[in-house]
Amino acid sequence: MMSVKNNNGTSFKFERIEKKFWMSQEQFAYLKPFLERNTVKDEHGDSLICNIYYDTPDCCLIRRSIERPYFKEKIRIRSYGIPEDTSYVFAELKRKLDGVGYKRRICVPFSDAKKLMRGEPINSGNTQIEKEILDFVARYNPVPVVYLTYSRYAMYLKTDKNFRITIDKNIMYRTTDIENPGNDCMFPVMSDSSRILMEVKAAGGIPEDMLRIMSENKIFQAPYSKVGACYMNHMASYPLIEAVNQ
Repeated sequence: MMSVKNNNGTSFKFERIEKKFWMSQEQFAYLKPFLERNTVKDEHGDSLICNIYYDTPDCCLIRRSIERPYFKEKIRIRSYGIPEDTSYVFAELKRKLDGVGYKRRICVPFSDAKKLMRGEPINSGNTQIEKEILDFVARYNPVPVVYLTYSRYAMYLKTDKNFRITIDKNIMYRTTDIENPGNDCMFPVMSDSSRILMEVKAAGGIPEDMLRIMSENKIFQAPYSKVGACYMNHMASYPLIEAVNQ
C-alpha cells in the first residue's frame, strides 16, 4: 500500500487482496478477544462510512460485478461521516483483477468530487488520478444510483500495519436524493441487520491463531458486495435509474 502527499491534497493508491467473512454476534464474540489483543485502531477507527455509487442508468457496472468476472471496476464518492459541500471526501476508482483489488483515489471537497462525477475538471493537484476518473466518467456517463452507509470499526495488526481488518454493521441504503447525504431516510440492505461483515485487507495470509479461532467457530470466507447485495435485494426490479436522481 502506498500514499502520496501533494501540495493541493492527498492521493492514495492501494493494491491488496480482500477477503470477506459474515458472522453472527455470537461468532464475533469468540473472535473479539483476539482482535483486542493483537490489533490497533486505525486513523479512521470508529466511523460512519458514507458512499455514493455512480453507474450507468441500467446499473451495468453493478450487474457485471455480481457475475464475478476476471476484471471489474466501479466509481464512488466516500466520506467518513456525513459530508457537507466543503467537507473533504474521497473520489475513488476501485478495480479488481483476478481477485486483487486496486484502489485509486483523491481527497477533495465534496462539491468538487460531485463535479468530477459529472466530468468537470477541478484541478485537484493530482493530474494523473483526476484524469483517470474523468476518463472513466467519459466512458460510462454515470449517474448517482445508490447512497449506502454503514458503521465501521477499522484496525490493523500490531505486527503488520498493512494488514487491515474492518468490522461493518448496520448496512443501510437509499435510491432517492442520493447526493444529499444529510437526508436520513434510510433502509436496511440485509433482512438480518444484526449480522456482522468482517473484511481482511492484506497482501499476505491470515495469522494462524486467527485462522484457528475462525475455523473452530465456522467463520468462513463468503464473497460479498454491499452495493451488489443492495442491487439484488432492492433495485433489480427497477426499470432504469432516472438521471433526475442527481
